[in-house]
Amino acid sequence: MIAELKRIDSTARPTTANVPQLVSLQELAKIWELPYSWLKEACRSRCADPLPTFKMGRYHRVDLADPSLAAWLARRRVGGGK
Repeated sequence: MIAELKRIDSTARPTTANVPQLVSLQELAKIWELPYSWLKEACRSRCADPLPTFKMGRYHRVDLADPSLAAWLARRRVGGGK
């Protein structure tokens, strides 16, 4: 028996409000002025506190607006503030 398919409204447009805007580790290295190799190592699961990324195969992508990235950065702050 063929399952009933739902009709897709062709006029409906997907929203990008909840879709993260991702950057590669190479782009992040340029933005943060860090070596790519350091960021790549920071993504590895063997790190005590790995950089929060989206992993797609062998590629890592970072959402710059992700609160977990802000928290990860805050844990690396040294002196001078909260």
